[in-house]
Amino acid sequence: MAKRPVIDSADIAERMAECPETTSDGVARPLHESGAHAVATAFLTPAQREEYDALRVLVKDVARYRLPGATSEHSDFYDENGLPV
Repeated sequence: MAKRPVIDSADIAERMAECPETTSDGVARPLHESGAHAVATAFLTPAQREEYDALRVLVKDVARYRLPGATSEHSDFYDENGLPV
């Protein structure tokens, strides 16, 4: 099993206090993403990890084109019984 990164909450609080314009979401999101990335890549071979990292770069690049509020929800194409309109 992959080792989880050790996160010192006191250190995080201290760093946040130094940057009052930083929101808690601005700190929590990168911490969550780094933990998820570490777990996702823990058991990959070097070739698999290279492909995974390339895919992450691609997704990050195209994410800037996502419109605010856009989802993959397509309920407007179906009626209340789940049949195409």
